[in-house]
Amino acid sequence: MINKKQIYKKAYSLLSKRDYSVSVMRKKLFDFACNDSCDDFCETIIEAIIDDLKEKNWLSDERVVSTYLNSKGNLYGEKRIWFELKKIGIDNQVIEKILQTFEFCDYKKGKILLGKKFKGPANSMKEKVKRRDYLMRRGFACSISNKLALRDN
Repeated sequence: MINKKQIYKKAYSLLSKRDYSVSVMRKKLFDFACNDSCDDFCETIIEAIIDDLKEKNWLSDERVVSTYLNSKGNLYGEKRIWFELKKIGIDNQVIEKILQTFEFCDYKKGKILLGKKFKGPANSMKEKVKRRDYLMRRGFACSISNKLALRDN
C-alpha cells in the first residue's frame, strides 16, 4: 500500500513539470494511489494533500486558467476557451471570474486568424462558408463568424 509521503512525492513531481487544475491533480493522485482497491482512507489522504497544496498556493485553478489564456487566448474564441477549461475540470465560477478580467475582442482576433489562414478575399459562397466554419470551430460566436466570413468584400 502507498503511504502519504509517496503521494506527496508524486504530487510534487507532477507540479514540478507544469500546473494542474485541482480536478486533474485529484484524478492523477487517485490513479497513482488507488491501483487495485480504493478505500476511504486513501481518499481522505488525497483530499488532505490537495487542500495542503492549495493552501500553499502550489495548486491553483486560477493560475491554470491564466496560463491557458496566455498560451491559447489569441487562437480561440471565448466559447472554445470556456469549453476547453470546463473539459479540464475548472469550476464555472473560476472561469467567469478570470474571463471577466481577460479582454476579449473576438472580432479583431477572428479577423487576424482569417488573414493568417486564408489569403485574399473569398471568391465563392462555398469559400465564404468554409471561412465561417473555420471561425466557428475555433469558438467564435455565430454572429461574429457570419459578419467576418460572409460579408461582401
